[in-house]
Amino acid sequence: MALIIEEINRSHRVHARYRMEDDRLTVGRGYDNDIILEDVHADAHHAEIRLGEDGCYYLHDLNSVNGTQLLGNLHDKSIKPGAVSERMIESGDLVQFGKTHLRLSHSEAALPEAVPLHSLESFFAGLSHPAGAIGLLLAVALCTLLVSYLGYARNYEWTIAVNLLSGSVIGLLVYAGAWAFIGRVVRHETHFFTHLSIAALGALVFTGWEWLSSLLNYNFAMANTTSMLDFLVLAILLPAMLWCACYLATNLSRGWRWAAALVLPWGFLGLGLAEEIGSLNDFSEIPEISTELKYDDLLLRKPVPMKQFIASSPTLFDIPIEKRTKNRKKPMRRQSLPTTGKVTQRRQNHEQSILEPRARKAGTLCAGRAAARAQVDQAQYQRKPLPAVTARPGNPRRRTAGRCPAPLPGPRVLRAARGHCRAL
Repeated sequence: MALIIEEINRSHRVHARYRMEDDRLTVGRGYDNDIILEDVHADAHHAEIRLGEDGCYYLHDLNSVNGTQLLGNLHDKSIKPGAVSERMIESGDLVQFGKTHLRLSHSEAALPEAVPLHSLESFFAGLSHPAGAIGLLLAVALCTLLVSYLGYARNYEWTIAVNLLSGSVIGLLVYAGAWAFIGRVVRHETHFFTHLSIAALGALVFTGWEWLSSLLNYNFAMANTTSMLDFLVLAILLPAMLWCACYLATNLSRGWRWAAALVLPWGFLGLGLAEEIGSLNDFSEIPEISTELKYDDLLLRKPVPMKQFIASSPTLFDIPIEKRTKNRKKPMRRQSLPTTGKVTQRRQNHEQSILEPRARKAGTLCAGRAAARAQVDQAQYQRKPLPAVTARPGNPRRRTAGRCPAPLPGPRVLRAARGHCRAL
């Protein structure tokens, strides 16, 4: 029985594999070792592995500076990690020398069954060619430019085309570069052109759907329906792209991969869909008509004449329009309910007890004000001098007043006189 020693990284991918068939094997940074480590934290002669008389392998630390650490066992979770100076090796042990990780296994240890290839592996292999990825990228740029040109009513300037092309191309490159970086860190595989091809295919599908939805809106004025269909298309397209990216760049299991691919896009799209549904019943002063500008050849239905459209315009707002007539009906006066008996008498007594003092007080005030006003008017008609007003001690500017002309009585005086007469 031989001992298999595998040098692995933190994601448990094997960098190098050694087979021990002799009775002794040394590990260290020195060139005279059986396993040479490229690690400055490992000693020149860090540890050794010996075959015991009982047929088992034993690990010995050679008084290294950073020691030998047991990280655990792949098959037995009860083994706790810690520093070791001597240990009998069990199949599946994970050992750390400096910063280098080694996995120790017996040559006769049972291995798990082979994982079948996914059905999309051949599809991903076809997308990994650089020529195909660049061709898809150019196709996205041209389709985006064509759809923008056909839907633009004014003179199409070259600055619009440059901004559109640069935005679409740079966005796809950044997306592919981000997932390639994640794959390089996690799985030490980039798959840049595969990510770029997947992103370009998704962009082509959505660009085609945008053109189709604009054509439907141009013919049938279904803006609200097309916005809902946009969410449906994105709910299918985004999870598919995210699943492919997670499959190529991460080590997630099947369940976690599907959870990440479905929960994240559907969560953000659900928030946008809820906001869109909440605004459907909001009143808008703009009628729901299509504002798409396209060629006559793309019109799939018979156009509505202008007179018929104007006649049916009130239904667009869903507001009934009523014609106003000159002979309006007078509003009905509020009539008091008939009451009888003691209740009526109590109400009359209560109203009389409240209204009589108020009327008496109001009459007295009106009579006093009217009498004073009448005296002033009489003095003005007779052109009598007003009484002299002496200056106050603190106001030297106020001097004695002389005669003033007698103006004609105004409407306020007349109303006061009438009120005085009624009070009398």
